[in-house]
Amino acid sequence: MQRLAKFVILFLIGFTFGCKKEDPTPMPPVIKFLEAGLSQDKTYAIVKFEFFDNDGDLGLKQNENQGDQEYNLFIDYYEKVNGVWELKSPVVTYNSGTNQYDTTYFHLRVPFIQNKEKKSLKGETYVNLIYNNFSTAESFKYQMVLKDRALTSSNKIETTEIYK
Repeated sequence: MQRLAKFVILFLIGFTFGCKKEDPTPMPPVIKFLEAGLSQDKTYAIVKFEFFDNDGDLGLKQNENQGDQEYNLFIDYYEKVNGVWELKSPVVTYNSGTNQYDTTYFHLRVPFIQNKEKKSLKGETYVNLIYNNFSTAESFKYQMVLKDRALTSSNKIETTEIYK
């Protein structure tokens, strides 16, 4: 009788935990800041970060470039002015050659990562980013969010302070 009771208890435990329904809610990607600094010639900043996507649906195909799929790495640029961080993106400059204002966004496209089996993706990458070298601010930083193909946003990461 004790054997039967143990078997029934083990069966119920296995049945309860072994038959979980799959959650159809997309899992958001996770990114983690690793390091940031200037290129050797100080013409651009380099930001290195880790990414993890449980759904395995990262990156945009070349022909996916309209609407919500125009960008998938969203970047805000901040400068430290009088000890206070100020959002400076998008950067708007006057172009005297065209007599018009130019707007520079910092958003980027992470290319499509082939993943037929829809397994989770994990890796490290870096992005080269422009910064306003003509600004009088001594330092700047970036905040970044990554979206997967299901348009699920990751956590937001922030770089360390980068000195010019």
